[in-house]
Amino acid sequence: MQFVLSLFYRFVIRDVRVNWVRTLLTICGIALGVSVFLAISIANDTALTRFSETVGRISGKANIEIMSLSGTGVDQEILRDLSALGAIGVKDTPIIDENVVFVGNPIEPSAAAEVGVAGSAGVATNRGDREMVQLIGIDMLADPDFKSYQEDADEADKKSKRDSNTKSAESENKGAVDLSVFSPRAVLVGSKLAARYGLHEGSTFQLLVSDHMESLKAAGILSSQGLGGAYSGNLIVADIGLAQDILHWPGRVSRIDLIAPEDMVAPLQEKIRSLVPDDVLVTTPDTRSEQAHKMTRSFEYNLLALTLIALMVGMFLIYNTMTITVLRRRPEIGILRALGVSRTIILRMFLLEALALGGMGTLLGLVLGAVMADGALKAVAQTFQYFYFKVPLDKVTVDPRQYLLAFLIGMGLTLAAAFPPLLEASSVAPAEATRRASHEGRVRSTKLVMFVLGLGALAIAYFMSLQAPVYGFPAFGYAAALFSIIGASLLTPYTLGLVLPALAQPMASVFGAEGRIAARSLKGTLGRTAVASASLMIGIAMMVALAIMISSFRQTVTAWIDQSFQADLWLQSQARSAGNKEGRLPESVVAKVAAVKGVAAAEGFVDRRIMYEGMSAFLGAADLDVLARYGNQLFVSGRSSKEVCAKVVGMHCMVSEPFAVRRGVKAGDSISLDTPRGKKSFFVDDIFYDYASDLGYVIIPRDTYKNLFADDTVSNVAIYLDKDANLDKVRSDVLSAVSGNSLLTLSSTAELRKQAIIIFDRTFAITYALHTIAVTVAILSVMNALFALTLESKREFAILRYVGASRGQLSKVVYLQAALIGVFGNVGGIGLGYILSLLLVHVINKQSFGWSVQYSVPFDFIAQSTVLVIVTAVLSAVVPAKMAARTLAPAAVRDE
Repeated sequence: MQFVLSLFYRFVIRDVRVNWVRTLLTICGIALGVSVFLAISIANDTALTRFSETVGRISGKANIEIMSLSGTGVDQEILRDLSALGAIGVKDTPIIDENVVFVGNPIEPSAAAEVGVAGSAGVATNRGDREMVQLIGIDMLADPDFKSYQEDADEADKKSKRDSNTKSAESENKGAVDLSVFSPRAVLVGSKLAARYGLHEGSTFQLLVSDHMESLKAAGILSSQGLGGAYSGNLIVADIGLAQDILHWPGRVSRIDLIAPEDMVAPLQEKIRSLVPDDVLVTTPDTRSEQAHKMTRSFEYNLLALTLIALMVGMFLIYNTMTITVLRRRPEIGILRALGVSRTIILRMFLLEALALGGMGTLLGLVLGAVMADGALKAVAQTFQYFYFKVPLDKVTVDPRQYLLAFLIGMGLTLAAAFPPLLEASSVAPAEATRRASHEGRVRSTKLVMFVLGLGALAIAYFMSLQAPVYGFPAFGYAAALFSIIGASLLTPYTLGLVLPALAQPMASVFGAEGRIAARSLKGTLGRTAVASASLMIGIAMMVALAIMISSFRQTVTAWIDQSFQADLWLQSQARSAGNKEGRLPESVVAKVAAVKGVAAAEGFVDRRIMYEGMSAFLGAADLDVLARYGNQLFVSGRSSKEVCAKVVGMHCMVSEPFAVRRGVKAGDSISLDTPRGKKSFFVDDIFYDYASDLGYVIIPRDTYKNLFADDTVSNVAIYLDKDANLDKVRSDVLSAVSGNSLLTLSSTAELRKQAIIIFDRTFAITYALHTIAVTVAILSVMNALFALTLESKREFAILRYVGASRGQLSKVVYLQAALIGVFGNVGGIGLGYILSLLLVHVINKQSFGWSVQYSVPFDFIAQSTVLVIVTAVLSAVVPAKMAARTLAPAAVRDE
């Protein structure tokens, strides 16, 4: 081993120090790939971990939960049916856990500190900013095993409490709280929320609930311990009665928590199911975390798959570096072999180099990933919070296993990429190693075989793209993408071998002798040129595929809004417009709107989240008679809204495409929904296109909904105007007719379209960064290849210098080589990107989310990116061109 280390130092370390720029590029390329993988992994895991932590803090020691399958809330009367279980040691308590909108004006952190110490009672007015927070309603006198919380006031408050023997620290272990929380309209405020708005004990503030404001008073500030740490401290805790009053939920709660002896949990669940209505779910707190993971799985895996493409580009960089190292040092390897050094020692020596490069790049990637994680979380959080759950995600949660996984992946891919050149280094015979270009001869002799294998890989990719998902996961779609990348890479050497000789004469005509030399020199080093072009091709393919996918989604969503949203105005509560999807309006507003002059019709719509076969979905109810006359919903069958809506009456329904695809439902099927009146079967008349949520919608007639759910509220009202009506005038009249004491938002379709595009851009924020990183890694690969080409071409440059070539001409050759690699990478990348985009749009996303997307190519973006990448590739040749220009002819030839 000592001999190997001695050789490693003399043979490898010295070479690395001499070629430090190329080494640095390789390390940076690996680091970028690892860092983006780690950052996305941390962001995804943080979202789910934070949700699970919140579930745990809210549930306390509860190990059984009772919640509704048919929508919001369960009847509190269920507690009477459970009272007999107390005899066997079962404890129960009602819980309210709902979204509300906090209204206030955030203050600067420094100002928050000042207010926290000595500020006066603050009042948050309805003119301030609005954000979603969580309202938790609990029985303050319930068994302390259910909850653990404490107040965390400033030092003055603490001193005052010590003097009055009511300090919260003494009551923490008992689960009690200062009796001031029982004062009228008094609540406890989470520490993060209080700090952001400068609230303290005695402050008053307002909540926006549906279409009205609720004024409350802070009885104390919760610490981050126990219940106060739920929702990252962005919560308000009230006594259960007050919470019901705030939400206008008489006799209803979000769920009921129970603590049962551990050995009795399973049988008790069965017992409780026999005591509660059919539309009530009896489960455990862990089930909610599992459901959250199921809901977000497709989104998580899609992001991770995209990051693996960046890692694959990094693999090419490692392969390129190690191949170049082996090729450039083949004569020295041959000398060592001739002196008796075994193949094993040669293998170990280069393996240590690969491990060193991979280790440094991976460790740097871990550091960069930790830095990038917060930014990734912010991008990911926007999608999670809009589509799935509202838990605030303001700070990453780091699991050491994530770093270990990223390290293992980085090192594993490094070894996989380095294996072929390592095998080459250890298997070549001494005599062959001392011959120049022996490896290039091998590449030329096998390029046709690789071409055939590449066609085979593309055929396999096509076959896999036709396969169904595996348990709802597009495994074959991702495999098809991988085989597409492998196939395109294997086609590269043969294709370049045909194209480069054909370009020699046109290059000479345009750029002179330097153009001919550039084309022929790339042909002479086909192995390195192919690797550099393939790595750039993959990076550009990722960029093109993502650009096409995003453009297709944007165009589809825009067209869907323009065609499906035929109403002129949309009325909803201010709470719903601020992001609370539970915000409602009384049904009476529909009639008031319809009576306004200039309004042709008003359609009431209501939706609620339900559970269908263990997964969340949305149940919607619409005035389908109005939708039949004025709507223009798009259906998979191609039938008109009038034809379909006329059939959806009674126990009939229509379902959205995501619901149909992800649950395997077809038109003509029947589905069973849980309702307060038991399970009800609905006949599916048709499937409509919808891009509002990947969880899916089931739409039933609103009169059927009211009969089954005893709910006469509406979520929004679609308003259709007479042809000659003045929109601004009708808008003003509608607000005058329905506002009264209600806080409403009246938007036009144009405004909704603009808001939808903003939300769309937020949800795709993370993907905008991924293709930039992949192209950056690919450009590093081009720079790496150019360094190698320049070093390997020293003899040729020296001869050119002897025959009269100037320094400028040598630089020009290197610049032209860079431009050619950039062009080849772009052409191949656009072609591969087209294939990957088809897989993303029509296979992976369809199987993951259930959306049919109209294919749209952003030609202007691709054209601009093509120019930018070629220019960047040429600029990457600045340092190699200077190296070529400084070639010393006598020294280079003398070395030969």
